[in-house]
Amino acid sequence: MSETAPPPLPLQLFTLKDGLVASDCGQDAVDHYAADFQGLRHFGLKIGDCLDLGAPWMGSLQEEDFTLNFAYFDSGTDPQDPGAGALIGERMPMFELLTRANSLEA
Repeated sequence: MSETAPPPLPLQLFTLKDGLVASDCGQDAVDHYAADFQGLRHFGLKIGDCLDLGAPWMGSLQEEDFTLNFAYFDSGTDPQDPGAGALIGERMPMFELLTRANSLEA
């Protein structure tokens, strides 16, 4: 690893499909992510309804010691539709996360 490369993120990945959250990270991680995801999605639905924007297709929650993200794929934003999520073990603004992800792909 070069000196300019960012250190790896403490990252857990999740899949969203058919109303279920799944991951290789273990059931406790799935349960914790699912609870935070449901709260974030519910909040997004309330805002979307108030502003006539519809259901959220992505969301990000930043706490002091973690960042939670989710995004639905092209199929739609219903709980049954496929999507993905991540739990990052540090506070990470969305733009910085995308920049670091892009630098890993380059």
